[in-house]
Amino acid sequence: MKNLGLFETLLFSCLFVSARLVTVSCLNSDGLTLLSLRKHLGKVPPELSSTWKINASEATPCNWFGISCDDSKKSLADLYLYSNFLSGELPKSLFRIPALNYLHVEHNNLTGLIPQNVGEAKELLDLRLFDNQFSGTIPESIGNCSKLEILYLHRNILVGSLPESLNLLENLTDLFVANNSLRGTVRFGSTKCRNLVTLDLSYNQFQGGVPPELGNCSSLDALVIVKSNLSGKIPSSLGMLKNLTILNLSENRLSESIPPEIGDCTNLNTLKLNNNQLGGGIPSTLGKLKKLESLELFENQFSGEIPIEVWKIQSPTQLLVYQNKFTGKLPLEITELKNLKIVTLFNNSFRGVIPPGLGLNSNLEIVDFISNNFTGEIPPNLCHGKKLTVFNLGSNRLHGKIPTSVGQCKTLSRFILRENNLSGLLPEFSHNPDLSFLDLNSNSFEGPIPRSLGSCRNLTTINLSRNKLSGQIPQELGNLQKLSHLNLGINLLNGSVPSKFSNWKELTTLVLSGNRFSGVVPPDRRS
Repeated sequence: MKNLGLFETLLFSCLFVSARLVTVSCLNSDGLTLLSLRKHLGKVPPELSSTWKINASEATPCNWFGISCDDSKKSLADLYLYSNFLSGELPKSLFRIPALNYLHVEHNNLTGLIPQNVGEAKELLDLRLFDNQFSGTIPESIGNCSKLEILYLHRNILVGSLPESLNLLENLTDLFVANNSLRGTVRFGSTKCRNLVTLDLSYNQFQGGVPPELGNCSSLDALVIVKSNLSGKIPSSLGMLKNLTILNLSENRLSESIPPEIGDCTNLNTLKLNNNQLGGGIPSTLGKLKKLESLELFENQFSGEIPIEVWKIQSPTQLLVYQNKFTGKLPLEITELKNLKIVTLFNNSFRGVIPPGLGLNSNLEIVDFISNNFTGEIPPNLCHGKKLTVFNLGSNRLHGKIPTSVGQCKTLSRFILRENNLSGLLPEFSHNPDLSFLDLNSNSFEGPIPRSLGSCRNLTTINLSRNKLSGQIPQELGNLQKLSHLNLGINLLNGSVPSKFSNWKELTTLVLSGNRFSGVVPPDRRS
């Protein structure tokens, strides 16, 4: 049997015994094709090697491992070999099986090219080749698979451009080609793409922009093109996608502003445009996105105030708009967002008082307002929902005291209030077992360092420098065996450095300068 050439014509393998010509085995062409495939594969699971063979009682491969046949049990319809350790290449003959509907060989170690004759599989509905090591280009003949609904080619090492023939597949519902090395301009989105539901082109190296023709794909639910080198502006035609729930164009080189038409995608629940070069103001039309749960605009060049229409959307769980040029005050509407869990505004120019009711009506988990121009006092209810893990209000112009409720925030892991105008005593931290990072430097805190900090056994960093703290270093801090960074410099502390600090086996940075300490440094800390 010669590799693949034998399958260019219909073959039967029959064995005859003795002069009586009694038929012992007759395997059809589908079975012979699979046997040829077996020869091209390297390592195979034992279930395959034990069943993929000529058997005197079987004329079809319908009972073989990973095989399903059509309703007559005569023709191979489905081939499922996913999640094994298969290696080797796919033979061309595989795509000449006339009734093949489903080919699943994902999660293997297959290599080589996708056969150029893939388009011969006219009945193919579902082709899954993802998570292998296929190389070369995506064959243009794929456009001949007129019944194809699902095409998964992601996580391979494919090159070349996205075939324009994909525009011929009017039954296509899912197209995944992410995590390859595809290049060229994306030319996709004909009037025949109206059944397409999910499109993922992420992590490639395309040239040019988002194709405006995608607006033709009226059934599209998820459009995801992350980190694929796209440039230019976001086409306004995307506003035609009324069924879109996920729009993720993050980590590209997109510029100009968000088109107002995006507000017409009224089913959108996730809008991710972060890590681009987008600028200008946020269109007020985004306020029409009443189902929006996640708004991620961080690391761009947006400016101006976030429109009040956006703040009035009741559905958001996370607002991530950090590292832009936003200005303005936070409206009272932010306190009414009952689903809000994560709000990150850091590295902007927001100003004014943070509404004191923030946290009362929601279960906040992350609040990060570092490096803005906020004034007034710290809102007292940020940990009201008892789920807050990150409490970062550093580098603002806040004044007043730390709310005592912070000490009751059992879930808190990062607490940063550095570089403000805060004063008063530090709160007790006896109920903060998860606290790992504490930075209160450059304020006007006074009084002693709370002994209860010694109960926060997960602390790795403490920075209380540049305050007006007095008294001695509590012996209890010696319990912090994970501590790697301790900065108590420029305070009014006195006394000696407790010898118990020899427990700090992980300590790499110790700053005590600018105080009134006396005595000696513990022997193993002198270096």
